[in-house]
Amino acid sequence: MDPIGNVSSILAMMKNVAPKRLPYVVFREMLIALATMISFFLISNFFFRYLQLSESAVWCSSGVILFLTAIKILYPSTNSLRANLPEEEPFIVPFAIPLIAGPSLLATIMLYAHMESCRPMIITAILLAWMCAVTILLMAPRLQRLLGTNGLIACERLTGMVLVMIAIQRFMEGVRLFIEKNA
Repeated sequence: MDPIGNVSSILAMMKNVAPKRLPYVVFREMLIALATMISFFLISNFFFRYLQLSESAVWCSSGVILFLTAIKILYPSTNSLRANLPEEEPFIVPFAIPLIAGPSLLATIMLYAHMESCRPMIITAILLAWMCAVTILLMAPRLQRLLGTNGLIACERLTGMVLVMIAIQRFMEGVRLFIEKNA
């Protein structure tokens, strides 16, 4: 979900939203993101069967998507989503989807829902991560006052670097699974 990396983008998007309305908008968008995550969790087995996806393909593709996202965070361009945030109050796009519930997160949820035999544990993990993200995003104005604009940009870049490492690990895991199944 990358709430820390998204704080500066979300605050930039919310600059024209009244400060008293900010918690409402954050909570609404986070509920939409949660509903999206739970939906992908519930339909994951259908996706795997209908599209005949292998676990290794999903591991590799989520790694590539995450890598591309992380590169955009590390090296922002003028035509990126983060550089062209809407001026009005966000509704679903781009706050809930793709900044919070992005393609890599949704692919990961589908993968774990398909692999894991303990579905209640996955739902619990989704809810705990969601609650942490909501807390961080509700504290976004305080974080901005504490860290400043440059501090938030540094946190965003640091998150991008961590995401690159996770992406490469995820891709390598997909390759390992492919080799194991085809050896």
